[in-house]
Amino acid sequence: MRLGLYLIASIILMAIVGIFVYTVNPNNYTISEFSLSLTMPIAVWIVLPMLALMIASATHMMFYGTKNFFKFKKWEKDTSTLDDALYWSLLNEPKAHKFNLPLLKQTVSLLSVSCVKVDGAVDDISDKLRGALTLVTEINRGEYVDFKAHKLDKVLSSDNPLVLKNLMNRLNKESTFAEEVIQSKEKYGTELFEKALNIFSLETDFVKAKKYVNVYNKESFFVLISRIDKENNLGLTKEILDQFLVALETKLSCVDYLKVATLMMHELSPDENLKLWREYEGKYPDAQVAYLYLLFDYEMIDQAGEYLKEHGENDYKRFRALFDLKQEHKKYKITDLMNIRHICDAL
Repeated sequence: MRLGLYLIASIILMAIVGIFVYTVNPNNYTISEFSLSLTMPIAVWIVLPMLALMIASATHMMFYGTKNFFKFKKWEKDTSTLDDALYWSLLNEPKAHKFNLPLLKQTVSLLSVSCVKVDGAVDDISDKLRGALTLVTEINRGEYVDFKAHKLDKVLSSDNPLVLKNLMNRLNKESTFAEEVIQSKEKYGTELFEKALNIFSLETDFVKAKKYVNVYNKESFFVLISRIDKENNLGLTKEILDQFLVALETKLSCVDYLKVATLMMHELSPDENLKLWREYEGKYPDAQVAYLYLLFDYEMIDQAGEYLKEHGENDYKRFRALFDLKQEHKKYKITDLMNIRHICDAL
């Protein structure tokens, strides 16, 4: 019962009882205690206990009403805090929250170290949570979400899975973003950077790529050089190739040099290619096999024999065997006898 209604009903009841008693007995009654004498109508004496009960009841109701009010406010505040905790957990950015009610502290505090994944449709949730779910769904669907528009760009951490997935989505949607990632390598994770470099290499040419030669990796370099064809050399020159080989020297193996040499066969004439790799085999020990391979592939058998004489008898045994075979059976080609993928496996 509401306090105001209770007071009005109590006052009306006291008035009815007082009037009724007064009509029955309008006399006064006197109480004398401790030299004090108090005279009032009998009706008033009857109503006084009712008044005292009303005051006591009202005080009781006010006390527990106030207590329940503040408890409700705690529930209300904790509900809002829970909503906020769920919001950040949905965004894979769990945060510590303070709860007032002990029951919630024992359970909901787990959200401060947990990420929530929703599988399926959810109804009857707050607009805030619905917004978070929509955002997560769009990102998981492959869409790029502008966190700045949602005022989350400075809140979500750089290693947040949603942030990383969103950046990956942007790479897939905006190829121009790849160069932005390459220019600011320190801001992005390794996986994102490598993917950006790969996407960049699929669309750029060597003139633009040489600006980032110092951050290039082997995989993206081969993506770029493999795109060379008869119609377009992508602006590759010896000077640019030198820059890439110098930058990647510690990362390139015998197989890698061999792969570059065979790719350059489509770009350079035999004389140009041999001249180029004669220079490289002197700079890079792992490039010697590539040079030998070219000599055999171009049927420069005498030059191959001279090169083998410059090295020890235990070096390049497979090539020596091929050289001896070629002396008697000139019809054989190196590709008939040696698989290019396994030339470097055992020499």
